[in-house]
Amino acid sequence: MLERLNNVKVLVAIAVVIVIGGLGIAFAVNSGSGSDSWRAGCGSPPADPADNQASRVAEARKTLLSTGNDPRLGIEIVDLGACAVETRWKADQPQPTASVVKLLVALDLIDRSGVPSDSEGTAVHAMLAASDDRVANRLWQQNGGPDIVRRQVAKLGLTHTTPPDDPGQWGSTRMSPTDVVTVYRYITAGLSEEGRAFLTAAMESAPRNAADGFDQHFGIPRAFPDATWAVKQGWGSSEARRVLNTTGLVRTASRTYAVAVMVSWKETIEWPAATTALTAAVGALKGSLRAGKA
Repeated sequence: MLERLNNVKVLVAIAVVIVIGGLGIAFAVNSGSGSDSWRAGCGSPPADPADNQASRVAEARKTLLSTGNDPRLGIEIVDLGACAVETRWKADQPQPTASVVKLLVALDLIDRSGVPSDSEGTAVHAMLAASDDRVANRLWQQNGGPDIVRRQVAKLGLTHTTPPDDPGQWGSTRMSPTDVVTVYRYITAGLSEEGRAFLTAAMESAPRNAADGFDQHFGIPRAFPDATWAVKQGWGSSEARRVLNTTGLVRTASRTYAVAVMVSWKETIEWPAATTALTAAVGALKGSLRAGKA
């Protein structure tokens, strides 16, 4: 009987993997999928930086400036365990979000109807992991478009976040790096365990190629190949500028961080140059995450 029960358990586990399907294969890319391992206690605003990170910021800026095309950079990195800012640069200045706004779309859906499951769960997973715009388009229209942003601004206390001027262009929502980190602080400290596990499992399993074929392993995933991460990337065009954002949660040997590095350039820059420069800039900030400390 025990052997039969164990066989049943194995079959059920296999069935679950099959149901998740497609994008679920990518869960193996990163560790901790579906767990509550991203729980952190930084619910209140983090303390200001204790150390001067000017040299690291200067190196990141130098990398971006070398590309020309008028780069505009914003940074916020918060140690979620200490609930303290590690690095900050123009963090209160709003930038176009591109697909990072999908975090607000997902959180608003959870507020309205609970953690999605079945086919809707698969769709929202695809929206976050593979950055599927078709799902975002549907949910944006279905749930009120700009009102999604307004509801989350009110709920989370976001201070530099505004809906797009064109109600149909969700990627032109503007958020500051500080507000993006506030969203991650809510996910890790304020959201239900079920909701947190759902969102972070999707972000942990972000495949290299997004639904539109874009290589989304720029910035955090490429700069921290040995760390555990859960990311929501953003890329696109807004306000006649090229937008590239790398945001997410990063776990090193002993610490967990929320990271938001947001950049835009004139549209004359080529995508390979932009992604390479942003990845190098994040690499220059690596010391902020104290990756080598046990």
